[in-house]
Amino acid sequence: MAARDKANALRKWGIFLKGVADTIGALFFLSAFVGFIIQIFYRYVMNRPLLWIEEFTMIAFVWAVFWAAAFCVPIREHVSFDVVYDIVPERTRRLFTMFSMVMLIAAFALLIPYTWDYLDFLTRKKSSVLRIPMNLVYGCYLLFLFGFTVQAIWRLMRLFGPKWTEEI
Repeated sequence: MAARDKANALRKWGIFLKGVADTIGALFFLSAFVGFIIQIFYRYVMNRPLLWIEEFTMIAFVWAVFWAAAFCVPIREHVSFDVVYDIVPERTRRLFTMFSMVMLIAAFALLIPYTWDYLDFLTRKKSSVLRIPMNLVYGCYLLFLFGFTVQAIWRLMRLFGPKWTEEI
């Protein structure tokens, strides 16, 4: 009974964190959209474009895209080239998926230290209008690498489990 309670608690915690991630992603997208609308108003109605809102909108959009890719969109829902994948049997799909997850985990794990190094380099640079440190502007990429890698590890583990057909 204790194992079942732990599994339910873990499931509830996962649902809560997914809701938080989705809310944050929606707020990033909403802020980019509102910034875009404000920029349109000031540019075409007031005839006075605002540079700061343009930069803010671009940063919010970059964060929205990488945040959603890392934490909101399930790994199975990402765009993929699956012409061959769709015509092979389920067991072969499983092997293809396992191979692709291992390659993805290896590639992203290799990218993490280089990304960290580049973000460290960007601490010296600031955005042109808002003067936001560029490591914060592009720090979302490191979150993307981490989040997507965790998703790939989770999917790979499930591919070895009894419910592997749900992952292909």
